[in-house]
Parts: sequence; structure tokens; C-alpha cells
Amino acid sequence: MNNKPARFDSFTKKAEALIQSPARVQKLTGQAVRKLAGRGTDGFQEAKSQLQTAIAMINAWRGGDYEGVSTKTMVILVAAVLYFVVPMDVIPDFFLGWGFIDDMAVMGYVFSQLTDEVEAFKSWQDDNANQMDTETNDHG
Repeated sequence: MNNKPARFDSFTKKAEALIQSPARVQKLTGQAVRKLAGRGTDGFQEAKSQLQTAIAMINAWRGGDYEGVSTKTMVILVAAVLYFVVPMDVIPDFFLGWGFIDDMAVMGYVFSQLTDEVEAFKSWQDDNANQMDTETNDHG
């Protein structure tokens, strides 16, 4: 998927300003987690998984735990999460189920653009989980 979703550039511009404030980024990811928790599977499991990965990547970057990512990538991820959180995007969320379709199209677009960065993050996440398991087993 290489077609940029409608109005995504305006969300990117907002995200550029937003990432300057870790507190605002934290608030955004919290809103996304709450909104995501309120959704059923709706047949969008892959897109929900992508959104969860984006949130984890943003939080790891914001917390200073993960540095293997460019600012440009973070802007794109924050823009995608912002698109998901904002209720009045191309297809408003109150159109039961339909409003989620354009949110998921944005996630698909973003993940198709950031495949290498996302895979690197997932490897980093797995390595850290394995390291924590090893440390827990060594001490427990």
C-alpha cells in the first residue's frame, strides 16, 4: 500500500509539534490505549496489533529505552496514532465500524512505509523480554 491516506499530511504536521512534548505524547498514547481497549476485534486484528506495536514503539522511544529510530519515523507513528485517536477524521468514528476502516488504512500505510524500523523494534523488544526472563530466572 503506497497511496498516502487523505489528510495524513495534516496529522504529520501536528505530530511534528506534538513530539516536542513527552507529556503530550504520553497523553496521546494513553488515549489510544483506552480507545483500542473499547473496540472488539471487528475483524481488524492485524491493524489492532499494528497500533499496539506503534504505541509500544512510541512509549519505548519517549521513555528513552529505545533509540534505534529516527525522528521522522516517530513523527509518522505519532501521526498515525493521532489519526486513530481523533474522532473526526475522513470517516468519523461514530459511523459504527466504518470509522475504524480509515484508521486501519492509515496503520496499514504507515507500517508498509516503516517495515524495517518496525521489525528492528520488534527484535529489540524480543531481545529485552528474553534478557528480562534470563535475569528473573537467575535471581529467582
